[in-house]
Amino acid sequence: MGIFFETRSLPEESTLTEKDLTIFPYNTIPLNEISWKDYETLMNSDIWTAVTLISRDIAKLDIKVLKNGVASERDRLEMLLNKKPNPYYNGYMLKFITMLNALLTKHGYIKIERNPQGGVNELYHIKTSRCHLKTDDKGENYYEIDNDGELLEVPFSDVIDIKPFSSDGLNGLSVIDALKEDINAQRFAKKFFTNFFTNGAQAGSLLKMKDGKLSPEARNKIKEEWQKANSGEDQAGKVLVLDSTMEYEQLEISTDVLKAINENDLSTKAIAKAFQIPLSKFGIEMNNTSLKDVNNDYLMNCLGGYMKMWTSELDFKLVTQKEMYNKEFMFDTSGFRKIDWDSYVETLNSQLNNGGISLDEYRKELGLIPLPKGLGQIPRVDLNHVSLEYANQFQLSQLKGGGNDEQGIQNE
Repeated sequence: MGIFFETRSLPEESTLTEKDLTIFPYNTIPLNEISWKDYETLMNSDIWTAVTLISRDIAKLDIKVLKNGVASERDRLEMLLNKKPNPYYNGYMLKFITMLNALLTKHGYIKIERNPQGGVNELYHIKTSRCHLKTDDKGENYYEIDNDGELLEVPFSDVIDIKPFSSDGLNGLSVIDALKEDINAQRFAKKFFTNFFTNGAQAGSLLKMKDGKLSPEARNKIKEEWQKANSGEDQAGKVLVLDSTMEYEQLEISTDVLKAINENDLSTKAIAKAFQIPLSKFGIEMNNTSLKDVNNDYLMNCLGGYMKMWTSELDFKLVTQKEMYNKEFMFDTSGFRKIDWDSYVETLNSQLNNGGISLDEYRKELGLIPLPKGLGQIPRVDLNHVSLEYANQFQLSQLKGGGNDEQGIQNE
């Protein structure tokens, strides 16, 4: 028995069942694996756009391991987070499904599989419904994981809990709960338009039966037969045939009402605001805004907070006590800076000319190979700039030379 997974037809060291493997293809969890509220929420196109946009952009950014502020060349944690967290799915998918769950269900859980020495061996995503935070008799926190009916107690330090919003640091808050009214308003508006066009672009109608008084059952039957015969796109614009016992009256609706409903984007704006996403990401044009400004706004005011939430939790759970002063995690956001390629190259040129990067580093960013014989490894500067060491030596030599001249003049 693996960790919350059955091992049938899988390697003995596996911690996943075949059923669990089905939750990891692109766009993550099948809808039948999510609670009805979450399933219903994903049917809203704006919610779908928001959660998949953030999850995708977080997933496509590599997470770097910094040691003493410098990116590590080869680190196992970096490989696990970005490339191969376990034998069954890649690093992109791990980050995608974890972030998507965090936005929809308040928490995105990652189980840390450790080796006998306490190092990190593998990383697995855990469904939110199977993982619960508990407190033992000593007041210590731990996680209780449902392993197909078997409850496993997992140390608090062995579960990474990605939660975008929280009021106490342990329990997550749902963005979806704050958007209930906006989601309902949007759903009702779309339903109104669906019914409007289903009825052949007619707002509604009144059918009067002149002979006798009809029972409720008879009225309902006539209504159903009438709608069946005259509603739908195939019936739009066709001729109605009535007998002398019927009187038909078309109800009218103001075109201003239809226009107001159709052009109302308040719900979309509310969803964008709740997730802190620029409106341009939802197809709403923003005046006097460049692509660079939009991406900077999105990176700083939206993704920046989510990235810091990730790195803080990774530092908390994956960095040992011994390494906490010189090791940390950081997202590589260079991909966003490269969207405006001309501005990015201009920045690279400035850094190269000022000695901030070497020629090989410059060529690497442009997708070129290093220069042979190490010619591009040393940063270059123009002749107007020297190091502090040479500047100090020059100043000292000037002072010494000036003192000797004055002494020579006095002696004369």
